[in-house]
Amino acid sequence: MRKIWCFGLLVLVLAISATGICAADVPDLVGNWVGSGPGYQEGTGYVVGVDYGNLTFTIAEQKGRVFNGEMTYQLNETDVVEGFAGAIGLDNKTFYIAEFISGYDVGTIISEDTIELIYIQDGEQDGEPGETFVQMLRRVVE
Repeated sequence: MRKIWCFGLLVLVLAISATGICAADVPDLVGNWVGSGPGYQEGTGYVVGVDYGNLTFTIAEQKGRVFNGEMTYQLNETDVVEGFAGAIGLDNKTFYIAEFISGYDVGTIISEDTIELIYIQDGEQDGEPGETFVQMLRRVVE
């Protein structure tokens, strides 16, 4: 009986430890991120991200693996502010974003201060052309 009790206690301690380790591994993405990168637009072809200015990406709030914020980018030389929500995958490296106006992003956490975003928009959104961009963003330390 004592062996069963000790084994049960050991399993409980290991389970609590494993849960704590997993929770601690979730990266903190809150903050401001800035960057640009190349892309391809239907009808235009290959484009350089610098032609469209920098993407400013602000993650305002994060609860566990779920986060939200807004981004600012240029469209026809006009700043556009768009909200978004996202989630970090179980690997704590990949994340997914739904933009509130249109499009989706798949991201990779490169380091504590560097992320990559791959933006995808189909060509069916309000007559806008399909496009994709690969953007490297760095955290702005204030």
